[in-house]
Amino acid sequence: MIVRMILGAAVAAAMSSAAIAQSTSSASSGAVAVVVNIPLPPGFSREKAVAAMQKTVPQYQALPGLARKYFTLSDDGKFGGIYLWKSRAEAQAWFSDAWRAKAMATYGASPEVTYFDAPIVIAGPSIVAKSH
Repeated sequence: MIVRMILGAAVAAAMSSAAIAQSTSSASSGAVAVVVNIPLPPGFSREKAVAAMQKTVPQYQALPGLARKYFTLSDDGKFGGIYLWKSRAEAQAWFSDAWRAKAMATYGASPEVTYFDAPIVIAGPSIVAKSH
Protein backbone atom coordinates (compact mmCIF):
# COMPACT_ATOMS: atom_id res chain seq x y z
CA MET A 1 0.00 0.00 0.00
CA ILE A 2 2.76 2.47 0.92
CA VAL A 3 4.67 1.57 -2.24
CA ARG A 4 1.55 2.34 -4.34
CA MET A 5 1.14 5.71 -2.61
CA ILE A 6 4.78 6.63 -3.24
CA LEU A 7 4.59 5.45 -6.84
CA GLY A 8 1.35 7.38 -7.36
CA ALA A 9 2.93 10.55 -5.99
CA ALA A 10 6.00 10.11 -8.22
CA VAL A 11 3.84 9.61 -11.31
CA ALA A 12 1.73 12.67 -10.43
CA ALA A 13 4.88 14.78 -9.96
CA ALA A 14 6.32 13.57 -13.27
CA MET A 15 3.07 14.33 -15.09
CA SER A 16 2.95 17.80 -13.53
CA SER A 17 6.55 18.49 -14.58
CA ALA A 18 5.84 17.23 -18.08
CA ALA A 19 2.81 19.51 -18.37
CA ILE A 20 4.87 22.53 -17.27
CA ALA A 21 7.68 21.59 -19.64
CA GLN A 22 5.30 21.21 -22.56
CA SER A 23 3.46 24.46 -21.93
CA THR A 24 6.64 26.40 -21.21
CA SER A 25 8.73 25.13 -24.09
CA SER A 26 5.91 25.52 -26.58
CA ALA A 27 5.51 29.23 -25.78
CA SER A 28 6.60 31.38 -28.71
CA SER A 29 9.53 33.02 -26.95
CA GLY A 30 10.19 30.42 -24.25
CA ALA A 31 10.34 30.81 -20.51
CA VAL A 32 11.38 34.13 -19.02
CA ALA A 33 12.60 34.86 -15.50
CA VAL A 34 11.97 38.34 -14.13
CA VAL A 35 13.56 39.88 -11.04
CA VAL A 36 11.78 42.83 -9.44
CA ASN A 37 13.23 45.03 -6.69
CA ILE A 38 11.51 47.95 -4.98
CA PRO A 39 12.86 49.85 -1.97
CA LEU A 40 10.77 49.26 1.15
CA PRO A 41 8.92 52.45 2.09
CA PRO A 42 10.30 54.23 5.20
CA GLY A 43 9.03 52.63 8.39
CA PHE A 44 7.81 49.50 6.57
CA SER A 45 9.10 46.53 8.61
CA ARG A 46 9.96 43.12 7.19
CA GLU A 47 7.03 41.69 9.15
CA LYS A 48 4.63 44.18 7.61
CA ALA A 49 6.07 43.41 4.16
CA VAL A 50 5.56 39.66 4.61
CA ALA A 51 1.96 40.22 5.77
CA ALA A 52 1.30 42.38 2.69
CA MET A 53 2.87 39.73 0.44
CA GLN A 54 0.66 37.04 1.94
CA LYS A 55 -2.45 39.05 1.02
CA THR A 56 -1.41 39.09 -2.66
CA VAL A 57 -0.90 35.33 -3.03
CA PRO A 58 -4.36 34.63 -4.57
CA GLN A 59 -3.83 37.39 -7.14
CA TYR A 60 -0.56 35.83 -8.30
CA GLN A 61 -1.99 32.31 -8.28
CA ALA A 62 -4.58 33.45 -10.84
CA LEU A 63 -2.16 35.18 -13.25
CA PRO A 64 -2.13 33.66 -16.74
CA GLY A 65 1.33 32.52 -17.75
CA LEU A 66 2.94 32.77 -14.31
CA ALA A 67 4.58 29.43 -13.54
CA ARG A 68 6.30 30.41 -10.27
CA LYS A 69 6.85 33.40 -8.00
CA TYR A 70 9.25 33.79 -5.12
CA PHE A 71 8.47 36.73 -2.85
CA THR A 72 11.75 38.35 -1.85
CA LEU A 73 13.17 40.62 0.85
CA SER A 74 16.79 41.70 0.47
CA ASP A 75 19.31 42.56 3.15
CA ASP A 76 19.57 46.10 1.78
CA GLY A 77 15.91 47.02 2.38
CA LYS A 78 14.27 46.04 -0.88
CA PHE A 79 11.36 43.74 -1.61
CA GLY A 80 9.99 42.21 -4.76
CA GLY A 81 10.03 38.87 -6.45
CA ILE A 82 11.60 36.38 -8.73
CA TYR A 83 9.09 35.28 -11.34
CA LEU A 84 9.10 32.49 -13.89
CA TRP A 85 6.78 33.19 -16.80
CA LYS A 86 5.86 30.88 -19.67
CA SER A 87 6.62 33.66 -22.16
CA ARG A 88 8.06 37.16 -22.38
CA ALA A 89 4.74 38.46 -23.75
CA GLU A 90 2.90 37.28 -20.62
CA ALA A 91 5.54 38.83 -18.37
CA GLN A 92 5.47 42.14 -20.23
CA ALA A 93 1.67 42.19 -20.11
CA TRP A 94 1.86 42.04 -16.30
CA PHE A 95 4.77 44.48 -15.84
CA SER A 96 3.04 47.15 -17.92
CA ASP A 97 3.34 50.92 -17.66
CA ALA A 98 0.15 50.87 -15.55
CA TRP A 99 1.75 48.33 -13.16
CA ARG A 100 4.86 50.52 -12.86
CA ALA A 101 2.75 53.63 -12.20
CA LYS A 102 0.77 51.79 -9.51
CA ALA A 103 3.98 50.57 -7.84
CA MET A 104 5.40 54.10 -7.90
CA ALA A 105 2.22 55.55 -6.39
CA THR A 106 1.96 52.80 -3.76
CA TYR A 107 5.60 52.57 -2.64
CA GLY A 108 7.02 55.96 -3.60
CA ALA A 109 9.81 54.41 -5.65
CA SER A 110 10.22 53.14 -9.17
CA PRO A 111 10.49 49.35 -9.43
CA GLU A 112 13.59 47.84 -10.99
CA VAL A 113 12.48 45.10 -13.41
CA THR A 114 15.04 42.86 -15.12
CA TYR A 115 14.18 40.20 -17.70
CA PHE A 116 16.19 37.02 -18.33
CA ASP A 117 15.60 34.38 -20.98
CA ALA A 118 15.37 31.00 -19.24
CA PRO A 119 16.29 28.41 -21.89
CA ILE A 120 16.52 25.61 -19.31
CA VAL A 121 14.45 25.33 -16.12
CA ILE A 122 15.06 22.69 -13.47
CA ALA A 123 13.20 21.73 -10.31
CA GLY A 124 15.51 19.77 -8.05
CA PRO A 125 17.20 16.99 -10.04
CA SER A 126 14.68 17.09 -12.92
CA ILE A 127 14.60 19.33 -15.98
CA VAL A 128 11.19 20.98 -15.97
CA ALA A 129 11.47 22.94 -19.21
CA LYS A 130 13.90 23.27 -22.05
CA SER A 131 13.35 25.64 -24.95
CA HIS A 132 14.35 24.58 -28.41
